[in-house]
Amino acid sequence: MPVQSNPDAVQQLTSQLDTNLKITDASNYNEALNEVLGSHSPKDVIQQLGSQKVEEVITRSYQDHSESRKHLQDLIVQDLPKSLDVFEELSLQSVYTLADSFSDTESTLPLLVELRKRIHQGEDTHVKYLLSLAFKLLTDFNYTFSQVSFLVKELCDRIKESEVKSIMLLIFTQLDKQYHDQFSKRFLDLMDNLIIEAEADVGNDTLYMMVDILTEIYPVLTSLCSEVLLGTEVVQLFQQRVFERADEDFTKSLLRLFSIACIDETVRVHIAENYTGLLEKALALKSFSVYSVLVLVKTWSFNKLQNVSITSLADILIENYLHNGDEESEEIAACVEGLAYLSLKPTIKKRLRNNPLICNKLIHLVDTNHKNPNSYGVLVILANLSTYPKDYNASGSFEPQSIRDLRAYYELKTPSTGEKEASTETREEVLDFNREFILDKELVSNVKTDYGTLSQGCKQQLIRIIYNVTRDRGCLPECIGQGGTKIVLEYLLNDHDAADLIRILASRALTKMLIFTDPSLIFTKYSPVNAIGPLFDLLPKSPAEHDEVLTTPQDVITTTDSYEALLALTNLASFGASEGDDVCKRIASVDKYWTTVENLMLDDEILLQRSTLELISNLMSHPLPIAVKFFNFDNPRSRKNFGILVKLLQLNDVKSQRAVAAIFANIASTIPFIAQELLTKQELIDTAVDVLGNQMDDADLRQRFIIFFYSLAETIPADNSGKDSLLTGNKKLAQALQRAAAMPDIDPQISEVIPTILSNIKCPAKT
Repeated sequence: MPVQSNPDAVQQLTSQLDTNLKITDASNYNEALNEVLGSHSPKDVIQQLGSQKVEEVITRSYQDHSESRKHLQDLIVQDLPKSLDVFEELSLQSVYTLADSFSDTESTLPLLVELRKRIHQGEDTHVKYLLSLAFKLLTDFNYTFSQVSFLVKELCDRIKESEVKSIMLLIFTQLDKQYHDQFSKRFLDLMDNLIIEAEADVGNDTLYMMVDILTEIYPVLTSLCSEVLLGTEVVQLFQQRVFERADEDFTKSLLRLFSIACIDETVRVHIAENYTGLLEKALALKSFSVYSVLVLVKTWSFNKLQNVSITSLADILIENYLHNGDEESEEIAACVEGLAYLSLKPTIKKRLRNNPLICNKLIHLVDTNHKNPNSYGVLVILANLSTYPKDYNASGSFEPQSIRDLRAYYELKTPSTGEKEASTETREEVLDFNREFILDKELVSNVKTDYGTLSQGCKQQLIRIIYNVTRDRGCLPECIGQGGTKIVLEYLLNDHDAADLIRILASRALTKMLIFTDPSLIFTKYSPVNAIGPLFDLLPKSPAEHDEVLTTPQDVITTTDSYEALLALTNLASFGASEGDDVCKRIASVDKYWTTVENLMLDDEILLQRSTLELISNLMSHPLPIAVKFFNFDNPRSRKNFGILVKLLQLNDVKSQRAVAAIFANIASTIPFIAQELLTKQELIDTAVDVLGNQMDDADLRQRFIIFFYSLAETIPADNSGKDSLLTGNKKLAQALQRAAAMPDIDPQISEVIPTILSNIKCPAKT
């Protein structure tokens, strides 16, 4: 039965919706739907009223009332072709409304038939909408493969259309996920048919189609595509097309495919073994040379060619990059990708650094257009060029996977040249490059302005660059001034994959900044507390710790990393006023941090143990949060830590002894009631007196103990002989102090307090 329509219903409803959040009467929605979907010429209605108003009516009818939603669903089902004519004129967002209007798989089958017809005939110009709808149906409903298998051939047949390419990978990935075996068989059968047609020379576009299809889906469906590319018939067909027909367009497309296919190691070897002649021919022709170089580099097969070296390949890429004005062209992309690989090689690094033209152009591309698709590759190159010789911490695990694969492949083929080549670089030339092209060109500052819009890959390469720059102490002020610390902290404070090892480089850069710079000059916008977590990431973890932000292999974090992190934390703890209090409170209050500190107090590595004790000593400048960790004698854990500190006074490492003595001196001089408690600790007093007496020659250690005993003695009540004090009448201490007073290198101010101590402990100084 035909629906009754009001020609002004859409206009009236949209006007009402402009002034009201919701119309209570569902009949208004139904009348508007009738005007659109009930019309004999719905496209005329859309043209007259505008697709935006029509879409608003449909969307709000679906959302606002169950009655209008039911009416919409009925109208769609009554005439699917007409409904699809309407919906495909709307935005892609309306795909969700259309698909959600069907309750189950069975009810969508007529829509699927209509989609198949339109996609096959190719006359409907809204192919992107149709395929988006097909993808939505695939994800929302459960079909048998036979019901959706038509998509494989239909999409392959239309691979030349850009709108098909844009969604083909999504659909094929979904098909592979839901129907892996059936989809694989259907796809391989289709490829076999294309090969048969090509062998029979049926149609001109068969091989083109195959190359385009594989190029589009290779990155995700790698194994499936490799199965096609490794076939012997394919090798013969490809070579025949290139050599006998001299088809330039096909050759260029084939080289692009080979470049992408190199993500599969088996295919890399296959290309090197079967297509060397093709690559050599392409290398000699200017229109193909860049693409050929890229494949030769990825397969590392150029050593099979005469008069071709890695340097000559790099020169081809450099020359093309310098003289191509279109920064977003395919040739530029190939040049950048090739140089990203080749810049792993010391000889090519030197060549690039010594060419100001290409260095300036690389910097210019990143500075002027951070969203350029080649920005990532350029940042990889700059990260490689800014890496110091033999700085293995800056490469290896921290490189992109594709580059790590190539490095491993290269080293397998030429295992003995790495050390020799590394010696061709000098630290000075890298430092000059970093100053001239990274710092003087203000790369860090320029990229910082759009840091939030960068891809994750670009951010990682920027961190590599900042890490490299911070390897030289003289570069730190300029790097910090350009916002390097801000970038590093933003990177570290955002959530990342636990396997993101670039965090380690960021933390290493941060440690250098904090060790050699006054923290108060760095933390003008951020709280220094933000740096604590990343620094603790570089410290050894206890076996019991779980759910860490960062989990890394033990050989990635070195003793040097941990040592420098402790130095940086010590510098943070020296912050004055409230910032220093905040740092101390955070370290003391977060159990995983404090447990790490406790473990490091007893670490076998003297350097780490000493640095930890120096950190605790600095934390005592804000004593209250830390005091309870050692001097709360009602708490078993605190008592244990106190006992450990006392024993550490007798360490063989005198620098560690000084740090422990400073801890006791600081706490005794700042919190009197703790000093009074310490007067009664037999082991502490005996040990301190023994160490003072036995190591009198160490002026720094001696001074700390004298301050400690002075602070304790000052708490002995004047009206009480100090019956609970272990200092009162302590002749051994008195003798040690008298010896100290006679030391030729004693500080005059320290010397002045010794008589006061002796007086307070009832052991007058000898005259």
